[in-house]
Amino acid sequence: MRDRLFFPLAFILASTFIFLALQPFAERLPSGPVSAGVGNAEDATVRDANLYRFQPGEFESISILPASGEQPVLARLTRPASEDYLDPRRGPHLILAEDIEFAMGNRQIQIDIEARSAGDFAASQFEANYLVKPEFESGWRTFNLTPEFATYSFTYETPELGNSFGNDFLGIRPVAPDKRRVMEVRSVRIHTLTPKAF
Repeated sequence: MRDRLFFPLAFILASTFIFLALQPFAERLPSGPVSAGVGNAEDATVRDANLYRFQPGEFESISILPASGEQPVLARLTRPASEDYLDPRRGPHLILAEDIEFAMGNRQIQIDIEARSAGDFAASQFEANYLVKPEFESGWRTFNLTPEFATYSFTYETPELGNSFGNDFLGIRPVAPDKRRVMEVRSVRIHTLTPKAF
């Protein structure tokens, strides 16, 4: 084959492979830390497709149930009884980006979790923990679950930010006294209750 034909054909073939690999028309699901973007960092809600932002930690404990009919997207959290940990980053958690960390810093905040028990080993309780830094956290708060969705809330006084920004974390896990337990989360809202203390 002559060079005049080979190089243009090779260019077209390589361009086609790159175009297909980039999948420009594929649906892009959200991932990574939760950020307010152009919204209000003092009142951030994670729901619908943003539930894909849940991180599994060290365990394969999350499955995202896509919307179906009237059911919205749900995050299904599973925890075997053998998975025992204190650090909320080791299990299912949300990472909160720097804009939310800055907005929540040095004030009273409220976390609202819309959840229910689910699955063949439905959890009767779950726990949530808001972590700012390893030395600053709300501690695991326990809530009783029902088969119907309900909103469970707790408040936390966040510390001063200090000299560096990073990420805040919100861990959510079913309580698993034996075997394994399952729960579903429909939304998570994190919002401020008091003005920022300077």
